[in-house]
Amino acid sequence: MKRTIFQRLVVLTVLCVGTTALPAQQRPGCDTDSLYQLLDFWVGEWNVYDDQDVLAGQNRIEKILNGCAVMEHWTGSGGGEGKSLFYVDNDTREWRQVWVTGAARQPWGQKEKAMIYFRRDRMVIFQGQYLMAGRMQLDRTLLERVSPDEVKQTIQVSADGGQSWNTTFVGHYRRI
Repeated sequence: MKRTIFQRLVVLTVLCVGTTALPAQQRPGCDTDSLYQLLDFWVGEWNVYDDQDVLAGQNRIEKILNGCAVMEHWTGSGGGEGKSLFYVDNDTREWRQVWVTGAARQPWGQKEKAMIYFRRDRMVIFQGQYLMAGRMQLDRTLLERVSPDEVKQTIQVSADGGQSWNTTFVGHYRRI
């Protein structure tokens, strides 16, 4: 039976509308995957102190988007601020971080890092790189759970490809 162009368009339209009206297959939420819980020990509101116990700033870490991402809201004692978005790369199944400050055009003002190591509920390390004075610098952040109410953050840089590391910041997070 030969159909007219009009009849074919009607059939195609019904098929298209019919398939878009069907409910999408539901995937399990991020909260059912333990990978999305690796930063849970850091979630909360914190006062951050340096090694001399001087207040360096405040940080609010929150799970967002149904637990599929973590947002960091940093405010330094000197007034600077920065934001990080942590998310899981679907292809590699590793956490990634995008950090941006109001000085984003400075070498350290925006960074992208990937998680390179973790011990469940205890420590994670994010590492990335940026250009500083014409040389590539590695940059890593170690987050270590000291207790349920304290997290230690150590930020280090390396100009020799990771053979040696210099600590640029140690923060002691104390839950507010």
